This record gives sequence, C-alpha cells and structure tokens, in this order.
Amino acid sequence: MDSLFCKAIACPDPSLSSAKAIEENGDNAPSGTGRRKRSIGEISKFWKPGRTLRIAFVNEPGQAYRDAVKAAASLWLPWINLTFDFVAGKQGEIKIFTEYDQTYSLMGTDALTVGPSDATMVLGLKIDDPHFEAKVVHEFGHALGMHHEHQHPDADIPWDLPKLYAHFAKAGESAEEVDRQILYKVDRSLMLASRYDRKSIMHYPVRQELTIGDWSIPQNLKISRKDKAFMRKAYPPA
Repeated sequence: MDSLFCKAIACPDPSLSSAKAIEENGDNAPSGTGRRKRSIGEISKFWKPGRTLRIAFVNEPGQAYRDAVKAAASLWLPWINLTFDFVAGKQGEIKIFTEYDQTYSLMGTDALTVGPSDATMVLGLKIDDPHFEAKVVHEFGHALGMHHEHQHPDADIPWDLPKLYAHFAKAGESAEEVDRQILYKVDRSLMLASRYDRKSIMHYPVRQELTIGDWSIPQNLKISRKDKAFMRKAYPPA
C-alpha cells in the first residue's frame, strides 16, 4: 500500500515564512510590493536569482549517495539562475537528512526558518530505487519553490473521493493530509501563469482505480517543457 508520494511541508509560522521569503527576494511579496502580482496574503517562496545555494547533509549518507543526489538535483541547473554548492558539514540553506522512511521538503525559502542543524529536506530513498533520480528532482522542485502540479487550479482530476481517502487511510494517512497534499488547490498566481501540466515532474502519479472514468497518470520521470518554462520565470537570467 502506497503512502503519499512526497509531502510539501510549509513553515508552521506564516509570519516568519513571509518575512524570510520577502527578505530573501522582494519579488516574493504580495500584490503591490513586488513584480509578480498575486492575491493579498499570498507569497511565493523563490530564492533570489543569481545566488548560490549551499546544500549540506545532516547525516553522512556516503559518497555514492551524495553523488547521486548531486547529479539529480543538478538537472534543474540549466533552467534556473542559481548555483548549487554541495558543502561539507551541516551549514547550508538546504539541509538533507537521509535516514527516515518518508520523503518531503520545505517549500523554497521556508528552509530559512529552521534551526542551523535542522533538516529542510528528507530523502527516505534507497539509492537503488529505480525512480531515485525522479524523486530527488521532485523534492528539489519543492526546495526551489514549486508546488505540486496536481494541485494546480485547472487540474480537474475526477477523484473517486471515498476510494481516495480509503486508499491512503490504509497507508496511515489522515483525511486532512490527503486534503492538504492532494485536493487543496494552489492559488493561481503562485503557478506563474503556467497552464496545467500532466507531464510535470511535480505531479503525483494518479491511479486509475482512484478516479472516476478513464483517467490516470503514470509517475513522471523527467523535467517537462512547462517545468522548464516555470523555472525560467521564477529564476530569470541576469
């Protein structure tokens, strides 16, 4: 029985989250104070374009694991005006923990809200997982400020809700978590005007048996064309 593919984790303190996002990048601000217009109270959590993000490991996963994470994360680099620096020790903006049975990431600049030794991303993945690369790329999408694509306001997925809740209840997931990670729709402005993308690396796979009618999506394994366009808007060249 599957648990949720991953969980995009938000800072529990909205005021701190907002302050850190705007301090890092003024364009994260709500409508009226930044270039990107969005609903009052809604902020994006993108890093300041042109900056270097230090990436550290809270535990020591071994060189092969480090190299595999670096290779996967770096697949974003051609589409973003950022640099990754994988550093020794635990001092980084993005801090990864690899010894846990779940996979999740804080959203973008929410990584700045945690303590100096606290993880901002958990990769509960084995290096021999056949989808290791895609899952790491997905988590780094969150770490760069991307939301789940199946929560796009135009993603009219015909979920069979009783079956959906029952499926994830068997995996230990609450109805509230299903609502938060699957059914909640993200504010349109935070999608940077991108159209809904069934091929996005940020889309959950959708099982046929959890929908009404003929509707399913396999696990997407590559960064899509629209993912690349989104990142170019979020992190434009200088």
